[in-house]
Amino acid sequence: MGRPPNKGIRGLRLPPVAPVVRFGAMAVAFLLGSWGFAQAYAQAGIDSTVMQDAMRALRLIVGSFPMVLEGRDLPLALDIARWALPLLTFWSTAALAWEQLRNPLRLALIRARGEHLVIAGDDDGGLAAQAARGALADGRRVLLWPRDRRAHWIVDAVEAGAAEVEQGAVPESVTSLALDKTRAVLLLSQEARGNITLASAILTRMSDVRPAGDPADIIVRVDDLDLRRSIEQRFEHVDRRTARVRLAALPDIAARHLALARPIDGFMRAGQSQRGVLTIGFTPLIERYVMRILAGGHYRDGGKPIFTVYRSDVAQCEAAFRARNPGADGLSPLRFVEARTDPAWIIPLIEAHVEGAGEPVAILIDLDDDDRSLAVALAFDGRYRAAAMTAPPIHVRMAGSHDHRIGAGIFPFGGLSDLADPDMLLQDRHDALARSIHDFYLEGRFAEGERIGARASMQEWEDLPESFRDDNRLVADCYQLKLRDIDARLVEGDGPSLALSPAELEELSHAEHDRWMAAKLAQGWVYGAVRDDARRLHPDIVPYEDLSEAIKDLDREQVRIMARLLGASGRRALRVLTVALLPGGEDAAPDPAALTAALTAHYPDRAPVFVGDFADRWSRQLLGALIARGQLVQLALTGHVQAIIDTLPGQEAAAAAALVGAADTIFAGGMAGLTAGAELLLATDAGSDSRAIRIGPDGAISHAPWTR
Repeated sequence: MGRPPNKGIRGLRLPPVAPVVRFGAMAVAFLLGSWGFAQAYAQAGIDSTVMQDAMRALRLIVGSFPMVLEGRDLPLALDIARWALPLLTFWSTAALAWEQLRNPLRLALIRARGEHLVIAGDDDGGLAAQAARGALADGRRVLLWPRDRRAHWIVDAVEAGAAEVEQGAVPESVTSLALDKTRAVLLLSQEARGNITLASAILTRMSDVRPAGDPADIIVRVDDLDLRRSIEQRFEHVDRRTARVRLAALPDIAARHLALARPIDGFMRAGQSQRGVLTIGFTPLIERYVMRILAGGHYRDGGKPIFTVYRSDVAQCEAAFRARNPGADGLSPLRFVEARTDPAWIIPLIEAHVEGAGEPVAILIDLDDDDRSLAVALAFDGRYRAAAMTAPPIHVRMAGSHDHRIGAGIFPFGGLSDLADPDMLLQDRHDALARSIHDFYLEGRFAEGERIGARASMQEWEDLPESFRDDNRLVADCYQLKLRDIDARLVEGDGPSLALSPAELEELSHAEHDRWMAAKLAQGWVYGAVRDDARRLHPDIVPYEDLSEAIKDLDREQVRIMARLLGASGRRALRVLTVALLPGGEDAAPDPAALTAALTAHYPDRAPVFVGDFADRWSRQLLGALIARGQLVQLALTGHVQAIIDTLPGQEAAAAAALVGAADTIFAGGMAGLTAGAELLLATDAGSDSRAIRIGPDGAISHAPWTR
């Protein structure tokens, strides 16, 4: 994201001006003054030296002007300098004074008001810099806690309105952070152990100054999963009345975001049923994504994703993965293939892959280097373009800014800018449904006589270890994916959710058990006649058909409460209403607001999905207008998407690229099959089809199924 507006502490901001600019302006004014005095004295016939002219120019700073020149016609340069030098001096003095006073003043206001974020991070910026920018752009109060106050990102954030306290000696500096009133502390360095050390100092201080019963969140970045598990145990017995330690792993957050934003069934190819995913590289982020997809598998048609991982050091990578995830093979086969991953080898690699496994439905690339990852992505994209084929989504990890060379079919993910919003780290807004799910779990256990603290999972959400929160997040995220299986979507807003038929209830209950069992298998659990948490044995790790009716009812109840839990998170589930766009005249585009209002009025319990041919200009423009109103769209593609976009003029090309990025689903094939299965047709002329919503020459709806 760009540099945020200067939104610091209100009433205490001056426009940030670099000292070099101030010095340059004063130097120019001084030279004008010296030159102007030389000209003025020459015109008056009075002798003057260069040194005398310079001294006179300096005295202009305090408003001193020679009496001998009063009332004379002065050179323009001297007139300018006479007024500019005092003003520039005042300006520079005020700026210097502000630079000295602004931090103490901001600290005083932060300590008085509270509700600020304390942010500490790497000297080179990174995630801490992004979080600070995002918080300041939202008008939040930010207190930086850096190791080096001279770091560029610190300087930029202070200019934008942040206050700062240098770490120095940690026990001393921590007393200056106003921890008794802070909203949260974000410890975001790449060095996890440094974050842990700071967290310990923060906890000690909070226990002394923080009122009991008003705990603040301490977000500690720990990307290493094994280290995170040990850290959870270390902080398990912290006094949670004053502070709650929460561990944030960037790979987990980015993997969750990618899985929801780009579901695998968001791309379909005509005549293809398998869901192969080709992966170049296997970083911690990719590993978390793969396990999330496998553990949360929701594909009720049986077509689970099959991942093929290509790496040059595949043997070592596979051994480490199997050791960390002993139950992965019980979810879906995961193939590790040794291969060169240089751009020059991509074409033969994918040709061999397609010959053995068919066309992938997604390609993931993460080589821990932006330039190399992008070069590989472009090589993949070039293969499909040369063949005039629709490419599957090519997801490329780019930690830095998104490169201008990226085409519409290449989707960057995992960048630090994606996490600029502190809410992505706090996850309060994103965890509303997961929290409701956990509360429901506690209600059930209370009814059976269990009590808080009986085991690790029997804790209130605020005290729940992060690994158990992740389990609930996976359940919540799978709700959204499961709904796709029955042609439904989550939409924002209040109101009743869809009513499930008995067959759908059983289908989704089956899916819920599969998800639960997959998550257990991924964690190394196996079947055991008697539950034993220490040995990871569980009697319910069996196919759904072999469960007792009592256990099946638990899964059914999980599905039944979906509507209630969704309501608590401000969303609801609706079945889709497929509206196919048939190309029409350029002057007959309907008003998107009127169209969506009419559909909402006549189909209040449905979520419209508008389907259109990407190559058709009329359809593209209407779909773009509908997306701008928050509607879902599906695109039909019969060629390479960027090749189509390259034929369009600039503004239209940009709109088309944005349309691809926002599409709910992309279908690689023609409109014929999609039109045949649509419930409504939107067209200027659809013949006598009973599904038609006809658009008149003025763009108004002239006929619709509900007007008969």
